[in-house]
Amino acid sequence: MMSGRVAAIEMPCRLFMVRHLQDYDTSWSALSGAARPGPGPLPLSLAPPIRRIAIAVGATLLVLAGTLALVPVLLPVETVRRTVVAELSERLGMPVAIHGDIAVSVIPQLSIRLADVRFGEGDAGTGEPPARAEAVVGALRLLPLLFGSVAVSDYTLIRPSIAVQVSADGASNWDKAFERLREATRLRRTGLTDFRIADGTATVNDAKSGQRFDITGIEFAVSWPGADRQANVSGKLTVNGEPMEVNAIVARPQALFVAEPTGLKMRFASVPLRGGFEGSLTNGDTVTASGALTLEGPSLRGFLRWIGQNPGIGPSLGAFALKGQVEVLPNSLAFTKVNAELDGNVADGALSVSFEGTRPQVRGTLDTGRFVATTYFRDLNLAPESGRGWSRRPIDLSAVSTIDIDLRVSARELIVGGAQFGRSAAALTARNGRLAVTLGEAQAYGGLLSGALVVSPAGDDMDVRASLTVQKGQLGLGLGEWFGFRRLDGTANIQLGLEARGGSMAELARTASGQITLTAVEGAVHGFNAEAILRRLERRPLSIVGADARSGRTPYERIAATVRVVGGVATTTDMTLDGQMVRVNVEGSAQLPTRELEMRGIATLKRTASATPRPGEGDFELPFVVQGSWDDPFILPDPQILIRRSGAAAPLRDITRDRDALRAVLDAINRQAGFDGDPAPVPSSSSYAPYPPLRPRN
Repeated sequence: MMSGRVAAIEMPCRLFMVRHLQDYDTSWSALSGAARPGPGPLPLSLAPPIRRIAIAVGATLLVLAGTLALVPVLLPVETVRRTVVAELSERLGMPVAIHGDIAVSVIPQLSIRLADVRFGEGDAGTGEPPARAEAVVGALRLLPLLFGSVAVSDYTLIRPSIAVQVSADGASNWDKAFERLREATRLRRTGLTDFRIADGTATVNDAKSGQRFDITGIEFAVSWPGADRQANVSGKLTVNGEPMEVNAIVARPQALFVAEPTGLKMRFASVPLRGGFEGSLTNGDTVTASGALTLEGPSLRGFLRWIGQNPGIGPSLGAFALKGQVEVLPNSLAFTKVNAELDGNVADGALSVSFEGTRPQVRGTLDTGRFVATTYFRDLNLAPESGRGWSRRPIDLSAVSTIDIDLRVSARELIVGGAQFGRSAAALTARNGRLAVTLGEAQAYGGLLSGALVVSPAGDDMDVRASLTVQKGQLGLGLGEWFGFRRLDGTANIQLGLEARGGSMAELARTASGQITLTAVEGAVHGFNAEAILRRLERRPLSIVGADARSGRTPYERIAATVRVVGGVATTTDMTLDGQMVRVNVEGSAQLPTRELEMRGIATLKRTASATPRPGEGDFELPFVVQGSWDDPFILPDPQILIRRSGAAAPLRDITRDRDALRAVLDAINRQAGFDGDPAPVPSSSSYAPYPPLRPRN
């Protein structure tokens, strides 16, 4: 029984081996042209199965290639046109029209190309649509095509041109399209076919702000697989000549079409501006966002120039950064908590930026620990040029005319050049080119300062109005740091009010008008020692004054003066310096444009118990003049007083006093000699007359 089962199995095996040997003989003969080798082990062969597989695959590929080759011929053009137009119109929410040819390509991929495609309704005036593309290329799905239908997997817009027009009321020519797109996507609740833009351009004309943006080199890709899937956006573009890269992830794009918030992460980078945003985005009646925003750039001046403003030139308005929680509206940013950096200064507070008008508008309240404002004053060219007087370079306020500002700033320390202020609070306002700085209070020079500065444009020039109140300030520090005058110190109270017009500090000095009131106590005048000079001249009136007239100091207990400024000339008639040993009364003028003094005064040496006056004399008084640059003036005493006090000059005084008797003698001699000619005139007054009153130079 077992032998029967073995025979039943053996017979089919023998038949299989015989058939296999025949196939082997045939294959060997075909390949080598010789008979099969003699008896021996049979080699294992996989050639027939591989050949069958290769034939099957080749046949399939041949059929597929033939089918693809017939696609351009068999695919109905009108069907493709209707399908593409309907799908694009539905997905984009605007009418789409194809004005060019339609071509189907097999290599390098199965695709369809539609030439001259226009999006949206034409303008009522020009007939131009809001967007048009040189071509639209769609990738066709093969399987639906084999069953006679057209399905496009993704679209690429080739060299599209997009025009955005914003009217004066803020309405855009894309508002209706966005509304239809939102409605269509809300009803469809499907993803957006992969969408690409290649070498696109866009122009934004904003009649509301008066600005224009030119965007070129647009290369973007949008992928949104499904309604509940995230969308990825990436690409690059060139805005006003500067390339920018943008990458964004929208967590749930479908929410944007039902006015629900969705997560948004975005990064962008360009030379003028780079930053990122992470938060939520809502597309309700308007597009809003809230979250963490970072903006930074190497130059605020360069950024303003990039967005179409004219901020002028200068070392200030350099590196900047804004970081904080923000509420984003269509035309504004509102930082509820911001960290702001500019030119190395760091401040915290609240800040808002609006783009509603023709210029950006910045409002906020900021507090900083240490604020260095030296760079901004250097921009204005306010300081005198070494050896050349006031600067004649124009004061550049173009940056103020490009932006509207309303800021409240406080600082624990304020640095302006070599000047250091303590706790300070100020308000800065700029509107329509008019700048107003109000100093509420500043701790400076040991006292308190408050004041205001208003600069208004006046054609090519500017009108400047300044007021300043100083309470118990150190006079020497203030005058030296702001005006370069270091000859006077003390604790002072000052009231100042000045007006001027011009385009440079030299012109402002030439046209300045106003009044300055000064009272100071417990200080000194540097550059001469009045007491030493007076004592020496009292003892030896004709002696050389020496170094005391150009050095030393004259202490005082109180100074009071009122200075009136008219047309660049400061005049005083009642300046009084009163010290323990010396009293000085001064009147005269100072030329603000040339920084020169022309003054006269009387210095009085007060008598003490140790200084016994001459018979008939009281306090020793000496008239003097002050002339020259206020940086280094020189003082000259009245020579007539010195000659009168000198005993060696008595004969000369007697001759001058008896000039009438001398004239009578000369007349008698001339008559006896027979000369009737008029004698030489004798001066009617002394050659050593007092100094004439000094008048301010116009």
